[in-house]
Amino acid sequence: MGIFSLFGGGKKERQLPDAPDDKVVARKKRDEAAARSESSSTSESKNVQRKAAHATAMKIDAIESEMSSEFVRPLPASGATLPGPATRPGEPPSAQKPSLINPKKSDAWSPVTFQPTLPAMGSTTEFLLSTETGGAVAMSASEAAPVIEEAAILFANDQTEMVEHVLQAAIHEDSLGSATIIVWRMLFDLYQITGNQEQFDHLSIEYANKFETSPPAWLEMDTTEKQAASAPAGVTPTVSFSAALDAGIVKQLEKAQNLAEKSRVLRLEFAKVVSVDPIGCGLLLSILKKLQKSGHDLILVGALELASKIRAILEVGRRDETEAPWLLLLEILRLLNMEKDFEEASIDYCVTFEVSPPAFVAPKNKVITAFEDISSPAPSTDSFPMPPVIADGVDRLIVGIANYANEHNPAVIDCMPLKRVDFGAAGQLLTGLAPLAAKGINLEFHNVNHLVAALFSIMGLKDIVEILPRKT
Repeated sequence: MGIFSLFGGGKKERQLPDAPDDKVVARKKRDEAAARSESSSTSESKNVQRKAAHATAMKIDAIESEMSSEFVRPLPASGATLPGPATRPGEPPSAQKPSLINPKKSDAWSPVTFQPTLPAMGSTTEFLLSTETGGAVAMSASEAAPVIEEAAILFANDQTEMVEHVLQAAIHEDSLGSATIIVWRMLFDLYQITGNQEQFDHLSIEYANKFETSPPAWLEMDTTEKQAASAPAGVTPTVSFSAALDAGIVKQLEKAQNLAEKSRVLRLEFAKVVSVDPIGCGLLLSILKKLQKSGHDLILVGALELASKIRAILEVGRRDETEAPWLLLLEILRLLNMEKDFEEASIDYCVTFEVSPPAFVAPKNKVITAFEDISSPAPSTDSFPMPPVIADGVDRLIVGIANYANEHNPAVIDCMPLKRVDFGAAGQLLTGLAPLAAKGINLEFHNVNHLVAALFSIMGLKDIVEILPRKT
């Protein structure tokens, strides 16, 4: 008993717990140490963020400094022509590249031999061409078909100047056979679409002398169309952004600056953008603000999709390298006049950066999106109007045509406003409209310009749609 008592007493003494006061003191010390560590980590993180933001801002400023600072509002276009290469200093005017169609009837065309620059498309195509008498002339297989395909594909890819050279060279060779009128009409349409009335008039004189009949008539455009046609790169001056919206968009922004000096209307396409980063957002934000300040009207393609991609890299409460993505998101929503979405995003921005939310200010200039209201035409209309350019948003366009065709059979699609169809978009149209044709719906494309009609023929759209070229 004495032994157990002895060891038991010693064991008890060794297992005595810490005093309550000691526990409190130890816990307090641990909490203070953790707080100091967290404070140090937060401070270090903020310093890193500040340095990163400063570095990003410097990169954006450095890139912008290499570009012109402001845009000027371009004057309305008058007598716009497709420009040729400028004369180099000290070079005589005669050294310039001559126009293939000269202003004076007495001047001869420069001899240019047509050489196809695109790969062969396979079998020869054919399509209907309406004449002045209202009849239809089928384009049969001929050696001229490659010229028509060449011009149609180049135009679909917005290579307007190349289209002019190809058609002029083919007309000069005068070996087009049964396709002669078609090629002439394509060139007339090219000048009409690009607003080049001077060359249109010169071509009219040549046409009247050759065919001893009245040439096609020039169709007056409204002021906006004239301004948009003043640039050489296509129907509306267009800048298409590639997959990554990053520092590599400098070339597109420089193109935007150049086009902005020539036209008050500018089309910006973001449909191909799949990723964004802060530097790209900062650069695009700067250009958009300058275009608004200079009074330009904008056509934004894929802007909502771009806004979604910007949202994907943002997180409320997380301060990244720079505020640029947030500010670009707000600017896009403002330009699209989406006040509710703007206010929601501005609150998130305010919470994240602990600043006052910016006020919504509706855009002063005209800003539209491609295919605006195109999917819901007025039910009382006799035809479905096509947009001026079909490049992106084809799915929405097809939905609009389908909705219209469900109430109208045959469905008359008015292509008078339509100027150009992108090559890829033409394929999407074929795929999207095929199910309608399979259901027995008759689709009629009226007033198609001859450049687009040729493209539709190449793509096989004529097999499911009745194509009625413009009567000129």
